[in-house]
Amino acid sequence: MSKVLFIIVLFGLSVLLPTFGQTSNKLKKQEKELKNKIANTKNLIKMTKASEQITIAELAIINHQIAYREELVHNINYQMRKLDDEIEDIEVQTIQIENNLKVLKEEYIKMLQYAYKNRNTDYELFYIFSAESYAEGYQRMKYIEQYATYRTKQVAKIKATKILLEEKLASLAAIKEEKDMLASEHKEEAGNFLKDKQAQQSALIKLKENELELKNDLAKHEAKKKKIAGKIKAALLAEIKKEAAKNKGKVGFEMAPEAVALSKNFTANKGKLPWPVTKGAITEKYGTHAHATLAGVKIDNQGIDITTTLGADVRTVFSGKVSSVFTIPGAGKVVMISHGNYRTVYSNLQEVYVSKGEKVSTKSKVGKLLPAENGKVSVAHLEIWKISSTSTKTENPSLWIFK
Repeated sequence: MSKVLFIIVLFGLSVLLPTFGQTSNKLKKQEKELKNKIANTKNLIKMTKASEQITIAELAIINHQIAYREELVHNINYQMRKLDDEIEDIEVQTIQIENNLKVLKEEYIKMLQYAYKNRNTDYELFYIFSAESYAEGYQRMKYIEQYATYRTKQVAKIKATKILLEEKLASLAAIKEEKDMLASEHKEEAGNFLKDKQAQQSALIKLKENELELKNDLAKHEAKKKKIAGKIKAALLAEIKKEAAKNKGKVGFEMAPEAVALSKNFTANKGKLPWPVTKGAITEKYGTHAHATLAGVKIDNQGIDITTTLGADVRTVFSGKVSSVFTIPGAGKVVMISHGNYRTVYSNLQEVYVSKGEKVSTKSKVGKLLPAENGKVSVAHLEIWKISSTSTKTENPSLWIFK
């Protein structure tokens, strides 16, 4: 292998290996996040179990766990493919380094053989003094010195190449070991995925067995939701009316410059807002959609429901000003926060930590959640409203909070 090719190989190592490292670190970070989510859903499943009777919330959490588990299996698969690529690359590099080492050793052996044949120091002096001129003699002397230096450098180069080869072999062994560990983890997670699917099917069967009871519970739940929705809508309209009075009867919803700036900041953070609870899973999605198990039954949700730990604190998803605080008999307390022409609404609260007119920052605690029906978990309800000059409408919170 030529010196130029050897340099190219070393340059290739310096470029490729950091890239592999960056990809690997990103995948491992994603793997850790998914494992944390799975641990969270497993804990929630345990808490949502109310004796032998399965709940819709438990089924929703199982569905989340299946999705996380499937994503984790894909993540591990991808990590294994990247490790295969890295192993192949290092094996190619190792062959190149071995070939280069072989060439260096052959060159050095030839030098040693030449040095042995001409080991008599009188020969070197004869070689110098037999020159036809002083200049030529000087050049011959410099050549002998350079040859000796070159031999020393060859020894150093052989040593450096051997070290590089040892490093590559050690790296290869470590990567193969990591791949074996991932393969074992993949097998375990694939098995867990199948268990989750079986639990999902079992939950569906149990829910269908209790269909009548489920319909009754659903009717009560929907009636409670309509009551809450009516109160929230009334509070919003009251705020708009009050704002119109401030604007001396002008038609429409007019905002102060500060509120306009806050609205823009809120909009700019769409998809990046923190969750209203530190841990949990979305167990009732936004909008009108089919019921998970009851055929022909539609669910209408103006926000999202997040099942979380019992009595968890609820926090703001963005900075703003508390515009309303009110109580709904039988449905807990509600806090509404203004972010310009947007409102975030937090309900199912047992206690409230803030008061109307108070300014709050992102992740400020606004209240403590009520226990859910089984008394083992709590459910946070989050709504996002947009107010314009002509209408008020809800937004899908799932599109606003961080995934």
